Amino acid sequence: MKDNNKKILYFTLTLCVIGFLLTIFEFLALHDIHNEYVSTHILRHLNISLSGELPDWTSTKGEWGVVRVSYLFRFVFFVFCAIVLSKLATRLRNKARD
Repeated sequence: MKDNNKKILYFTLTLCVIGFLLTIFEFLALHDIHNEYVSTHILRHLNISLSGELPDWTSTKGEWGVVRVSYLFRFVFFVFCAIVLSKLATRLRNKARD
């Protein structure tokens, strides 16, 4: 295996492991959001008035950040995979012609 192909392979495998870990963190974040998120918009819609402001933790900002990072990573990873696979397919086609 060429040195360049080996680097691409290890880089892709590393990205797969990172993507897997982010998926686990995203699941945990969404579980936390499900249990703790409180929307003032929904409370107003249900005619529930509060005596004061909601605690800051009810907005689950950190958890939403994890979800955003996970989706951004996944988008970039899929674009990267599409590029790598198209180049690999081109190399294999050219090799088959020779």
